Amino acid sequence: MDPASSAAQTLTFLFTDIEGSTVMLQRLGGSYAEVLAGHHEIIRSGLAAHHGREVDTQGDAFFAVFAAPSACVAAAVQMQRALSAHRWPADYPVRVRMGIHSGEAARTPVGLVGLEVHRAARIAAVAHGGQIVLSAAAAALLSDSLPAGASLRDLGLHRLKDLGRPERIFQLDADGLPTAFPPLASLDNPKLRNNLPAQASSFIGRDAQLAEVRRLLEGSRLVTLAGAGGAGKTRLGLQAAAGLADGSGDGVWFVDLAPLQDGELVAAATASVLGIREDAGRPITETLVEGVGDRSLLVLLDNCEHLIDACAKLADALLRGCPNIVLLATSREPLGVDGEHLYRVPSMVTPAEGDGADAIRSAEAVRLFADRARQQGVRLSWDPQAAEVTGRICRRLDGIPLAIELAAARLRVMPVAELDARLDQRFSILTGGSRAALPRQQTLLAMVDWSWELLTPAERHVLAGLSVFAGGFDLAAAEAVTGGEIVLAGEVLAHLGALVDKSLVHFDSGIAGDTGAGPVRYRLLETVRQYAMRRLQGHDRAAADEVAAAHRDHYLALAQTAAPRLVARDQAEWLDRLDLELDNLRAAIAFSLRQADATAGIGLAASLRTFWKARGLASEGADALRTLLDLPGAQGATVLRGIALASAAYLLEQTGGYATAAEYCDEALAIARPAGDDRLAADAAAIRAFVLVRQGQQATALPLIAQTLGLARRLGDPHLTARLLSARSYAVDLEGDHEAAAADAAESLQLFRRAGDRREVGTMLGNLGYAEMSLGELHRARGHLRESLDVARELDDGYGVVYVTFNLGLAEYLNDSPGTAAALFAESFDLARRLQMRAGMAYALMGLAMAGSGDDPVSSARLHGAADEALAALGETLESLEARLRDAHRERLRVAMGDAAFDAEYAAGRATPFEETAGLIRR
Repeated sequence: MDPASSAAQTLTFLFTDIEGSTVMLQRLGGSYAEVLAGHHEIIRSGLAAHHGREVDTQGDAFFAVFAAPSACVAAAVQMQRALSAHRWPADYPVRVRMGIHSGEAARTPVGLVGLEVHRAARIAAVAHGGQIVLSAAAAALLSDSLPAGASLRDLGLHRLKDLGRPERIFQLDADGLPTAFPPLASLDNPKLRNNLPAQASSFIGRDAQLAEVRRLLEGSRLVTLAGAGGAGKTRLGLQAAAGLADGSGDGVWFVDLAPLQDGELVAAATASVLGIREDAGRPITETLVEGVGDRSLLVLLDNCEHLIDACAKLADALLRGCPNIVLLATSREPLGVDGEHLYRVPSMVTPAEGDGADAIRSAEAVRLFADRARQQGVRLSWDPQAAEVTGRICRRLDGIPLAIELAAARLRVMPVAELDARLDQRFSILTGGSRAALPRQQTLLAMVDWSWELLTPAERHVLAGLSVFAGGFDLAAAEAVTGGEIVLAGEVLAHLGALVDKSLVHFDSGIAGDTGAGPVRYRLLETVRQYAMRRLQGHDRAAADEVAAAHRDHYLALAQTAAPRLVARDQAEWLDRLDLELDNLRAAIAFSLRQADATAGIGLAASLRTFWKARGLASEGADALRTLLDLPGAQGATVLRGIALASAAYLLEQTGGYATAAEYCDEALAIARPAGDDRLAADAAAIRAFVLVRQGQQATALPLIAQTLGLARRLGDPHLTARLLSARSYAVDLEGDHEAAAADAAESLQLFRRAGDRREVGTMLGNLGYAEMSLGELHRARGHLRESLDVARELDDGYGVVYVTFNLGLAEYLNDSPGTAAALFAESFDLARRLQMRAGMAYALMGLAMAGSGDDPVSSARLHGAADEALAALGETLESLEARLRDAHRERLRVAMGDAAFDAEYAAGRATPFEETAGLIRR
């Protein structure tokens, strides 16, 4: 290797560092210098023996390069053997992790430059002390040249912390070295809890910015990355977050706010990412703050600018109420919250005029441009004249990443020199722009405007139409919304592909196993979407409304198609599909409200009622329907209004809005019966019956159920019949007739199975198991409850898991298995606490009082007190089985403790604030 050469060469890189060096320094004190000296001697001896070149050394970390991968591997093995055999001060074990990768790099005035250098460092970062790992590229070059006694072990694909493409990692095993290590510290390691999205391209440069952001996050609980659109705020934030995912605390979580249009949904979106469900009757922000509590989280709130007030309020509430949360926000302006540390995201470093080819090539912006050009199949020339043109392009784009990526995409259709000429033309257009706008905003606008001008009329039409989508969309949606007289639906795919090629539309493909198959989605960057929306609305407002109406109609059709399938065999698939389209469905409902179109709006919201319920969004669905009911088109005794009323009542019954639900059912029945709409009448009556049972009015509910059951059977509707049988099972069980309850539950279960409604099957299995448990049929009850729990877990039904684990805990308690019961009650409590299900927490506390305190009567008495206080506050009445078991256990405690002692501890439990009840549980 000629280190003075600036031409790219294929090299093998070795990165090493000592695992746990900070702790080692703290423990060894002055002896650490001796450790460092011995470590350096061993590493440098291995490099010298195998012709490795030391590029950089910082503290205990080495970066070296080799001309041959076999020499690098031999050096690493020699180093590890020497490190293992060395006598260290105080016999403190020194374990060094090593990563090897082969790829291209070029020598420049600032050192070796190349994306593969950064990839090598991140490969080393996933290893453990004493371990040697290699990339697939390095492994491929070693197939016939491994040292004697050495072999490679395939550790599979792993996402590194640059969030780019996964890397296949191999472990080098050699005689005399350990071979057993924990899972790699990649983003796929379950201990590194996160939802950070994979990126299609690699992260380039920004080392100084990353270091500064991480420094700020170490000393501040709110850091805002502020800058112009396209400045790379999101990618910088994701990379910083990925670097902090180390397995400590409760994880690193990404909240994408770009698709949201309503500030009221910011807290809901954050709660959804963190797995915290809404609590009926409470503000979602309050629920979120309580749900986070003292958990240690890093949360990245991305794209705050269009919801700045809502984001500021949420950030302030989280910082005040959650002592261990750290927030990283991206926004075009500061949040303006006390304690906020603002970091202005700069443009990427561009070469100065007059710089030579080496300096130009090493500049961050040019490295990004070259990498993205390579993705387009274009390799840049680095002779002095060509390098000067490339440097000028990046400089005139002000180093803004989005503008650079858009420019690089054009190299598929024009040479660099022509691109340079066109950029010069397009920037001149901005001389008449707003003087109040920031220069970077003007430059980005010029970049997007220039990209628009390069499109064909058909591509412009498609891009403008795509701006109505919230979040992502699929091909069918794009064809439905943008296809028509100007561009035929069959032509949309070709234009969509062109927009993907030009980086104006992003293409996302889900990964399913090893096949690469999965849902194909498209999305627009928010900056591009906003620009395209302005183009759409500025051209013709009526035409813009037509596009929005086409969007609404498409999602109305999707919702109506989904409705019957949400209670059929393919419900899981349709629930997942609607999850993907939730932002578009919300946008379609919002457009219906703006247009005062009650028919379409009710059609959407009512068709989604099962989805709202299944996904814990019952309050949102009910609120939408209640707003739609106020529209002029929803007035009068129409069947449309009746459908809206019944659907709203169905959702309100889930959230505890019993009084309003009852009113809505009564009005729906008053509409349905004169209209002769038996199906609507039966639906409303079934909901009304459930509401009556919830309110403890079994005597009124049972005649209504009997009457409606006859109607449901005449209609030949097994699903509706099963719902009514379920309601009757619940009612008669409260009346103490457990045999009748079991019979109704069994018949309801059979009908739901026939319909293929897996979620309701799970519910009825639980109900049947509970009824059998009340009858003393423990073996059958436990079987049905376990099956119910399997269904709830399969469908990710957190509510179902909470209640079934509690009921299964009761069954194990009755089976004289208190240890198993306590584990189930604890699981129920922990999940209910995370989902903010106060009733579920209260029931679990009661179970833990009976089974979870072992031989500690004091703890049991206090848990009983806390459970009773919580149940009383909620207005919950225990069913006979729970009441009987609780009373018997409390009586045993009284006998063991004495009345005075029991009463004192019980009162202490009742006096414990609900938020502190977790502290009463023995773990």
